[in-house]
Amino acid sequence: MDILLYNPLSRNGKNEKFIQKVVNHLQKDGNTVVSYNILAIDDVEKFASNCTKDDRIIIVGGDGTINRLANRLYNFDFQQDLFMYQAGTGNDFARSLKTKLKVVPIKPYIKKLPVVRYQDTFRYFLNGAGAGLDGYIGHLVNTSKYKKNKLNYFRHAFEGFAKFKPISAEITIDGKTWREEKVWLASIMNGPYFGGGMKVAPHAERTKNDIHLVVLKDIPKWLLVIIFPTIYFGWHLIFKSFVKVHVGKEVELHFDKPTYLQIDGDVEYPISQFSAKAFE
Repeated sequence: MDILLYNPLSRNGKNEKFIQKVVNHLQKDGNTVVSYNILAIDDVEKFASNCTKDDRIIIVGGDGTINRLANRLYNFDFQQDLFMYQAGTGNDFARSLKTKLKVVPIKPYIKKLPVVRYQDTFRYFLNGAGAGLDGYIGHLVNTSKYKKNKLNYFRHAFEGFAKFKPISAEITIDGKTWREEKVWLASIMNGPYFGGGMKVAPHAERTKNDIHLVVLKDIPKWLLVIIFPTIYFGWHLIFKSFVKVHVGKEVELHFDKPTYLQIDGDVEYPISQFSAKAFE
């Protein structure tokens, strides 16, 4: 049996009709399909334990939906195979898996995730956790009157350029500490992509137990407008004076003033420090 888990609030609130299309698609392959609103499941562990071992659990959604479920299931030893049906606006997680499958097996990947800690709490993350301009753009997108898509992410990126002011940061990676005075963004990445296909950490691989810290710093605003679009192709790394990538297992950042933090697109504010650790 195929068991679909979906978030009715995704796809800009128009997910119910899409779910029916997914059900019809899977039924054409001869599968028995049932669907459940993930927001109505209070105890995910109990729900999974009531499924048979041969059932396929299929998450319908993008990075945000998968992140929330992964955090609820991370330490639970469920027996079923876990898949995602690509249906989000960003799909950076699926993009990093380099697959053309519509129903993608994901269990091996969500059982080995890095953890981010902030404000006396923690969360596992799929793609990245970033502060500064990264988080501020996420805030603009999440509170926008426009639909979530790549075009409007780009639109709000330029709004962010105009309004955001660089911040100072103390950075520690694997015990080595230094200070940067004019940081535009500091993103800790588990995979290459954020923002719906921006290849911010081209060499990050989620199968390796390390994380990549990407720092954009000391960039004049006029040059940032030029550099930012090149992130879609991973070309920003050629601007070596302004773009630094550090690889390690533990990262901690302290900022001189409160800023925005995005975790797989979900935004927290205000935060003045956060840390992350690669999976073990």
